[in-house]
Amino acid sequence: MLVKIAKIGSRVNEVALGDEATVQEALTAGGQPIPSGHELRVNGERATTSTELEDGDVITLVPSIKGGN
Repeated sequence: MLVKIAKIGSRVNEVALGDEATVQEALTAGGQPIPSGHELRVNGERATTSTELEDGDVITLVPSIKGGN
């Protein structure tokens, strides 16, 4: 299966994985550590490193937004 890894402000990486791969396996294969202050999304939905992937999924590393009073 092929999945894409996107980080805001960076290029998109495409990685090939075996069936039943997880987000963590994809990030490892893509050489992309999870930066502190970021959350994971798969196809726009909140995810964890143990989320299982399907062919064509897009993993996005999104900076956490904090602020307010």
